[in-house]
Amino acid sequence: MKVLFVGPSLSNDIESISRSEPDLRILGPAVWGDVTKAVLDGAKVIGIIDGCFEQTRSVWHKEILFALSKGVVVAGAASMGALRAAECDTFGMLGIGAVYRGYASGDLVDDSDVALVHAPGELGYGHLSEPRVNLLATLDAMRDAKLLTFAEWRSVVTAARRQHYTELSSRSVLNVIPISDEARRERLIQWASENWVDVKRADALELVRWLKEQPNEYGGSKDWEFKETSQWMSLFEKVASDHKSEIAAPLH
Repeated sequence: MKVLFVGPSLSNDIESISRSEPDLRILGPAVWGDVTKAVLDGAKVIGIIDGCFEQTRSVWHKEILFALSKGVVVAGAASMGALRAAECDTFGMLGIGAVYRGYASGDLVDDSDVALVHAPGELGYGHLSEPRVNLLATLDAMRDAKLLTFAEWRSVVTAARRQHYTELSSRSVLNVIPISDEARRERLIQWASENWVDVKRADALELVRWLKEQPNEYGGSKDWEFKETSQWMSLFEKVASDHKSEIAAPLH
């Protein structure tokens, strides 16, 4: 079984991916315990794109290591997956895409660079803010197209890095440019909307392509030993208990 944890990074693509890949089990953004449950369900290949945090406990590194120790192939990209891959690649987790490379190299250091506010899954994970990595890439494109002077680009990049991730949008940062020509400002905002650089989506689609190409089988053995700490056993026992309850529940 192949499993993909995804949400807002591919909000407009999930339905088409589901239709084209009927053997791929698509779940929402990963949270604490989800990877462990996927392993217990029989997953052999796991792709992590999105994950939740703040309002719930995020997917734990330890459960990714547990999956790897069982021979499960695990890859991450674009968002929470890129973060966890940069933290766990030494142990065999595969990182895919530009965002992962940014965190792995140290060019990206802030977890909030990939964070955004979004609608729930029932409403299609629609974006209510924009992730900083996409916004910075779009501002770079505006500079390269000579729509922004170097001084203007530097001021909007500074604004993008200072603003809280929940407030980020092209308008919120382009509003800081000290220009009197409001018509030009609106043209810049319109250009950003029409030429948006969606780094996260590109990376997420790259991971989906990777998943399609993977054999549905376990990977090789690891040269390290998984340590069953007390905190890990607490998680595992809870997930395993819930898993047994789901299996034993009568069908209606």
